[in-house]
Amino acid sequence: MNAIAAVNEKGYIGRNGTLLYSIPEDMAYFVKMTRGKCVVMGRKTLLSLPGGKGLKNRQNYVLSRAMTEAEALERGVTVVRSPEELLRCLDEAGIPTEEVFVIGGSEIYALLMPYCDTLYITRVLDDAVGDASFPAISGDFTLQKGEPLTSSGYAYSFDIYVRQR
Repeated sequence: MNAIAAVNEKGYIGRNGTLLYSIPEDMAYFVKMTRGKCVVMGRKTLLSLPGGKGLKNRQNYVLSRAMTEAEALERGVTVVRSPEELLRCLDEAGIPTEEVFVIGGSEIYALLMPYCDTLYITRVLDDAVGDASFPAISGDFTLQKGEPLTSSGYAYSFDIYVRQR
């Protein structure tokens, strides 16, 4: 399983239910990495998406205790109640875990981090304060640092962390 996020120097990813950063190249990277794949998110992340519906050209899973089956159907997603149920559904659907991207929010990243082998982190060199953060990356990941880039007034890099098992 993979996780993908834009994270600043303080570890924040969002504030007030929205992303901290809107960097066109980061959005294009997100689309490139997740198109045609499976994405997993929490209910709040789903509701923050355009129209509060699942992303097009992806299989959308929502990990939520609160979302009803009817709401999931209306929003074009599959709802699961636990990481174990998610893994069972992915297995039954024949979706390899390397085709799965965790896309937020904070609680879902933290819950699914033990299952992730690769983290695609857009590291934004900024110290804005948010109210949603990415979990600490454990020492069993090694960093493949991306080249420094600049856009929309932000310096950033596309970093990849790979778990050493």
